[in-house]
Amino acid sequence: MDYPGISCMCLTFGRPTRILEEAVYSFQHQDYRGEKELLILNDFDQQHFRCEDEQVTVVNVPARFHTVGEKRNAAAALCRFDLLAVWDDDDIYLPHRLTFSMSKYDESTRFFKPSKAFVINDDWITGPFSNLFHGGAIWHRSLFDEVGGYAHMGSGQDMDLEGRFQRVIGPGKDYVEITPEEIFYLYRWAGTHSYHLSGFGRDGPDHSGGDKVLDYATRELRAGRIDGGEIALLPHWDTDYTQLVADHVATLS
Repeated sequence: MDYPGISCMCLTFGRPTRILEEAVYSFQHQDYRGEKELLILNDFDQQHFRCEDEQVTVVNVPARFHTVGEKRNAAAALCRFDLLAVWDDDDIYLPHRLTFSMSKYDESTRFFKPSKAFVINDDWITGPFSNLFHGGAIWHRSLFDEVGGYAHMGSGQDMDLEGRFQRVIGPGKDYVEITPEEIFYLYRWAGTHSYHLSGFGRDGPDHSGGDKVLDYATRELRAGRIDGGEIALLPHWDTDYTQLVADHVATLS
């Protein structure tokens, strides 16, 4: 098995620090043997993150991107490697995520994504469930460029991109044979004083969904539920998610 370099794209905006720290810790403890990087792109000007890890690059920009699609495209452009993995800032990835993904990655389609994930609410795991689960995807930059990258839109840009991927790849794009033991993606739903972009509804022509996220983050900052200013990330997991998943999988069998 070859181990090409992989860039993991992590967009963040107004998250509680500990949530982002858990995402970084998930990256740091990947068992992948090849080169890897985590590119964190932050455009909330009330937070300025830094991380003392040579594999983690934090880019803090002073002005907010107009849409999430444009922000995702900017992150991809900043990545060093041509294999691009989505690394959502509020979710958990188990240590085998990159290794497993590359063991199933198809060079002919230039894409891999499982169709299933677990859902986590606080420390309660349910599933597996089937959904879009864009946060578990990895693809080659050539495929991304061929379809034109993300559309300049907020909520729904992930589904739009995958629809264009499918028009190139054809049916059967997602990997449906994944077993519970192989699932690496924990989609965080509730209990974190955080938010889901989809919870603010679809953007209108004025992209007002982004304004709702900004208003929410500003209120959370004023209430002291998220940190502001200079923030040194101290990556950690609040819980042993590997053990939580193992315990949950045992109940399934």
